[in-house]
Amino acid sequence: MKTLIHACCAPCLLAPAQALRDEGLELAARFYNPNIHPLLEFRKRVKAVRVFMEFDPLPMTIDEEYGLDLFIARIYDPVPARRCENCYAVRLGAAAAFARANGFDAFTTTLLGSPHQDHDLIRSVGERAVDEAGVAFLYRDFRPLHERSLDMAKRRRLYRQSYCGCICSEYERFRNTTRELYRGSTAASRGAGDA
Repeated sequence: MKTLIHACCAPCLLAPAQALRDEGLELAARFYNPNIHPLLEFRKRVKAVRVFMEFDPLPMTIDEEYGLDLFIARIYDPVPARRCENCYAVRLGAAAAFARANGFDAFTTTLLGSPHQDHDLIRSVGERAVDEAGVAFLYRDFRPLHERSLDMAKRRRLYRQSYCGCICSEYERFRNTTRELYRGSTAASRGAGDA
């Protein structure tokens, strides 16, 4: 079966891609993530996908257009649950449409591998995308492969992000940290008053 896997990032693609190929599926990937912010984070993830392509022969399409406008217009919602649902719908809808336009029998997503994502919501949104595009949604629970993917990414020295991707998830991830705040130094404080 010719299957497209939506890739949210390079590390999350590693073990699921291997597992799907082990099933005998004809696999290709597409990186499409207009939710990722800020721009430098987006570029790091695109670069990691390009590095992935250097050691894995998996055919992949990379959408390198930065998605700030789309995020604001179609994904962002002040209610977190709706924001995530909108984000899944945009990305999985695009995966389903791409799969149909390029002759794939089915599509799936690496989002199903993250223990931090709403698995049931992803499945529901994926199944809704089937109705719109007419391509089957291949459901797999990739969460048991999560640690293996991370280990593979470490061995390959792939960039591993520390938050989902959107600006809201970045805030949620780091809002209670103070590790990077400037504390000043006693010497610098004393010198400032002497000038």
